[in-house]
Amino acid sequence: MVFSKNAFFFILLLLLTLPFLLPNVIWLIRSEKATGKVEGIGASSGLSLGRDTYALVSFTTGRDTVYFQGKDDNYKAGDIVPLHYQPKNPEDAKIASFYSLWGNTIAYMGAPLIFWIISFFARDIVPNGSNIRMGKKPFLKVIPPVKRRG
Repeated sequence: MVFSKNAFFFILLLLLTLPFLLPNVIWLIRSEKATGKVEGIGASSGLSLGRDTYALVSFTTGRDTVYFQGKDDNYKAGDIVPLHYQPKNPEDAKIASFYSLWGNTIAYMGAPLIFWIISFFARDIVPNGSNIRMGKKPFLKVIPPVKRRG
């Protein structure tokens, strides 16, 4: 099977990003919205590159009060925060901010995405106008563009 450079790299981009994006999108679709209250700011005791703090958030669902650790630390005790949680597992909750909802996904996707960008834009790896053949030995083969005399 022969693909153009752009088609090959588009398929590769999907294969690299969907395993990271899809679980988070499904989690968001299945989640419910609520509001919670920041009960306090905690600090982790593990090894880290600086002070590692988090917001301890509580919210009610039904007749239960649920507590969880939010990733965001720019809140203070008593702040009201929007959040998402899983109805079947309320402890699986996240503050409704970009960093809380997408931070890990972007961090995990970062290294594969950097290699993808380098491979796509480095002309000596895959020259512009090339095709990529898949399926025969070798499994991937770059077919350089034909230079026409003119």
